Order: sequence, then structure tokens, then C-alpha cells
Amino acid sequence: MSEYQEFTGKTVEEALKNAREEFGVSGLSDLDFEILTQGSRGVLGMGAEPARIIAAPKSALGGATPRKEVAEKTAAPVEPAPRPDDVSSEPKPRRRRERDDEGGERKRGRSSSRGKDASKVSEAATAEVEAAVAAGSSAKAKPEPSDDEVTPEALEAGKEILEQLVEMMGYKANVEVTTGATAKITVYGADEEEKEALGALIGRKGERLSALQHLVNLMLSRKMGTWTRVLVDVEDYRGRRERQLVEVATRAAERVSETGQMLQLEPMSALERRWVHLALRDVDGVTTQSIGEEPMRRVVVLKA
Repeated sequence: MSEYQEFTGKTVEEALKNAREEFGVSGLSDLDFEILTQGSRGVLGMGAEPARIIAAPKSALGGATPRKEVAEKTAAPVEPAPRPDDVSSEPKPRRRRERDDEGGERKRGRSSSRGKDASKVSEAATAEVEAAVAAGSSAKAKPEPSDDEVTPEALEAGKEILEQLVEMMGYKANVEVTTGATAKITVYGADEEEKEALGALIGRKGERLSALQHLVNLMLSRKMGTWTRVLVDVEDYRGRRERQLVEVATRAAERVSETGQMLQLEPMSALERRWVHLALRDVDGVTTQSIGEEPMRRVVVLKA
């Protein structure tokens, strides 16, 4: 299979573009390719990995496409649900009153909730689910690890660190600790203008919030002398996201109960997948299973 070459890029799309340029073809239909890794941007510039593919021009394969089936399985179509937290990741001047996901949701009203919350599972994903269930790894019996099981001492130390960071960034905000089922440290704006400005700390799909949480945890772990994780939130973004996902999961469970067909949700972080697993853990007739690789790992809802 010497016709195949490996290409990399910041994204799969960029890697495919590099392959098309190398082989002098105009479209994806002229390539036979396999996605090796989706790539990752890392956190705060650390741990980034390029997307990797192997590709060959179909004209050099004599009409054969031995990699096509593998590529289709690797890049199984997932139709993500419209999310009210989608905001631009491009930084904007702070005083232009950046909007967080809540502001975007108010603009769009109910239009996003009418989109598809879940999609049908491809044959490749079905086989992966069946194999996982057969191995006894049902998420209903064993939810994914939690990030919120921390000590009061860690929460208080994390609060002090977050207060210092927020002050250094020039925000007028209050930092509060919430205990209970989901223990977390939340940043709240001191007034309406600051609440809107804090949207810059959330970013598109919570990417900047995850980076901020990672930074807090690094500093906290150094202070505590052992690896410690706390959940960081801004203006209850994670709380709204959890409630949204519970609604999505509930609707998916109802459809699975009615049709008997398994459904897959959009790719999510480990924390978000855990919320879905817990939301459906006690629902009769359905179970949940995580499949795929990061960052495209997702939850599948199926008949119990």
C-alpha cells in the first residue's frame, strides 16, 4: 500500500486539505483516506496534538478503496444538537460587553430547542456499543469518574486562588463555594455589566472555562501537595449546561423506549457524560454507554 501517505494538520480538515494539495486532486471524493487521530488543541497551549490521517488518490488505487470502510467507521457521522452556549472563541475588547451563553440563548429564544438532540447510531457504533455492553461495562452500573468529590479544605483553598486570578484579570466579581451533590467554586459578576463581561471566561462551548479550571487545579495541587481537582464555574454556566443535558437525555430516553432504537448524543466532556449517565441511571427500560475516543467520545442511550 505504498500509495498511502500520512498527513497532519491542526484539524482533520486541514490534514485532508494538505493531502488534496499533495496529490493534486480537488475534492474528497478523489481521495481514499483513514482518520488516525482527530487532534487536540490541549489546554492553555499545552498537550496539543495534530490531527493525523493516511490518504491516497483513488486514481492510483485502480478503483479499489481498501481504506474507505475503516475511514467511515472512524468518522461515523454525529449530528450534534444545537447548543445555546455557542459563542465566538475570538477574544473581543472587554468593554464591548461580551455575551456568555445565556445572552445568546435569550437572543435565539426557543429555536435551538427544536433541533435534533440525538442521532441514530451507525453500524460501526452499534458494534462498539454491543461489545462494551457484552463486556459488562454499562455506564448505568458504573458512572464515569467525578471531578466534584473534593474536601472542604480544597474548596476553600481553590476559592482563594480563583479570587486572586479573577482580581488579576481585572474583573469585579464575587467567588462563592457551593457544596452538596455537585460541589464547585463559582464566579459571579458584581453587577450586570460585569456579569456580561465574564462571558469572556466561558468561551465557545466552555473551552476557556475548562482552561481556567485546569489552571486553578494546577495551582491548587501545588498548594495542597497532592493532585487535587475542583469544579470551577462562571455565572452558573455549568449548572445551566447540566440542566440542558438532563432534558436532552430524558427526551432521548423517551424516544428509545418508544422505538427500541438506540440513539447517540453529541460528543461531550467526561463531566458532561457523567451528568447524562446519572440522569438516566434510575430510568426503567434504558441504559447508557460511552463510546468513541476523546474529544469525540459520546453517550449512547439504548434499551436495557
